[in-house]
Amino acid sequence: MEMKKIKILGEGSSSGGEFEKVQVIGQGEIGGDVKAKITKITGECHIKGNALIDQYNLTGKGIIDGELECEEVKVIGDLTVTDSLKATIFNMRGFVTSNGNAEMEKMTIKGGFHIEGLMNVGELSVNLQVANSKVQEIGGENITIKSKSLFNKTYTLEAEIIEGDNIYLEYTTANVVRGNDVEIGPGCEIKFVEYRSTFKCSDKNTKKIAEVKQI
Repeated sequence: MEMKKIKILGEGSSSGGEFEKVQVIGQGEIGGDVKAKITKITGECHIKGNALIDQYNLTGKGIIDGELECEEVKVIGDLTVTDSLKATIFNMRGFVTSNGNAEMEKMTIKGGFHIEGLMNVGELSVNLQVANSKVQEIGGENITIKSKSLFNKTYTLEAEIIEGDNIYLEYTTANVVRGNDVEIGPGCEIKFVEYRSTFKCSDKNTKKIAEVKQI
């Protein structure tokens, strides 16, 4: 049996369900849980429920009232998820907000994020732009946080705990940074650093780290 497809052009709405493809060009609203192979949005789409999607492509603004679980996410714009966010691959140019946890194998962001819970990522690469970012805790293997100044404005990340194997941080404020190989770049304020193998610190940052300990 062939799966249904949704196509909204202009402004429209649909009920939830299981679909082959969901396409929105304009402004769309889906009232209920969505399971789809492909969701492609150009404009704005509000899913009033959980979303289980193989490939989620967004150019514009996306709101999901529930949990988003995907194989691959590509976003240019703003994405808001009221519950947890799970993806194998997550690529974004913009800003993502999640009121729950975020779990990804690979996450690349040029922009910013606000994650209320734990961010668990195998490989995390962030170039802070657009706005300041905030997360409760980051855990992963390779964690890289950089900040690119735009129009003389430098954006920052605030976190309670950052823990990983290989860590490089810029313009980050954290209580605890713990890793195997840790490098602290410019603009950071760290209360406590624990490292196993190597520790490097920008000369400008030596006074902004309260305590460093090899474990």
